[in-house]
Amino acid sequence: MGSGKTSWSIQHINRNPFGNFLYITPFLSEVKRIADNTGRDFKQPTNKGEGKLGSINELLACQYDIASTHSLFKKFDEESRQNIKNGHYTLILDEVLNVIEPYNVQKDDVPLLMDSVCITIDEDGFVVWNKDKANYDTKYNEIKILAGSRSLVCINQTLLLWHYPPNVFTLFKQIYILTYLFESSILKNYFDLYKIEYEKKSICAENGKYHISDFYIPDTKVYLNLMNIYDGNLNSNIKQKRTGLSSSWFDKKVNIPEIQQMKKNLNNYFRNILKAKTATIMWTTFINYEMKLRGKGYSKKFTTEQLESIENAYGFLPCNSRSTNKYGNCFNLAYCLNVYLHPSVSQFFKQKGIAIDEDLYALSEMIQWIWRSRIRNGESINIYIPSIRMRTLLNSWLNMGLEYQNLNYQNNKVS
Repeated sequence: MGSGKTSWSIQHINRNPFGNFLYITPFLSEVKRIADNTGRDFKQPTNKGEGKLGSINELLACQYDIASTHSLFKKFDEESRQNIKNGHYTLILDEVLNVIEPYNVQKDDVPLLMDSVCITIDEDGFVVWNKDKANYDTKYNEIKILAGSRSLVCINQTLLLWHYPPNVFTLFKQIYILTYLFESSILKNYFDLYKIEYEKKSICAENGKYHISDFYIPDTKVYLNLMNIYDGNLNSNIKQKRTGLSSSWFDKKVNIPEIQQMKKNLNNYFRNILKAKTATIMWTTFINYEMKLRGKGYSKKFTTEQLESIENAYGFLPCNSRSTNKYGNCFNLAYCLNVYLHPSVSQFFKQKGIAIDEDLYALSEMIQWIWRSRIRNGESINIYIPSIRMRTLLNSWLNMGLEYQNLNYQNNKVS
């Protein structure tokens, strides 16, 4: 984080006047940054009443340089894919794309659709909609559409996963993915599964210029003196095992007293231990439990639209946030959760013979969140991490204690 990935992108685009660029980023503010800081006429898709897909398809067909968001990229259809192929595009993907996600259905929806022979499951686990019932107009129309584009996977006859078509990544002239700890990502395992080749590189800065170098492991010990990780009684007054503070832990009624205690701890940490001013606070937990932990002085919550229009933010920041720099003034932090992959996602890969490193995944998610704060500017922060597991992972990372030899870091090229 903070190595200059976006700055390198701007420089790279400006140095390559030929060819077409598609820049995809999580936030609209970053879309504007690319448009404002490159010497090329980047277009942004607009909503013409039925979303932005039609607009970006028109822009792709005309072979414009385009800057857009992850959410729109994930909606690309067959027309989008054909236009990308014809346009000889280079893709710059700011942060890894969530290529496999749980698709929310009711418990009985999948068995009902199977019993009514609306869907079948093929040998690779993909949902197939019965052609004889293609004209059915039901509340499951979206499932019908996604099944038609081979975008839904079934797990254990009840769970559905949204699955990004891997052939999209074969359509570009070149692809650059800007991220840290790629080894921890779902996208890395997805590439391995579908035998999509990639090379790992690093970005270096010299005299204000950026260049790609051979991959190296950064020295994380330099952050030891910048992170004041709370180590006191607030860590021990919440009863928990290693899996404590996970989403399933929050769901259990037996842990309601511990959740209430955590709210008291947050209040104590911010107001009494740190005596923190509201505008310096940044904290998170699972979005469904934010209301149960919020308190006086740290309850502020911004919508995505609000974040786009303000200079500085503080208070609650969703745990899966990426790319935003709006919290760059915050230095009093609390990370109140324990991250695990959704069971259906890990099970999908397990069935394919791929085991994802859950600890590395959790560490990456936490570090990405922490780097929204002022530490990205080389300034110190305070942080309260009540989860035993998450606190241990962060301390291990700071002391270069990760088992890098098990993460294929020695192999620069993977196929």
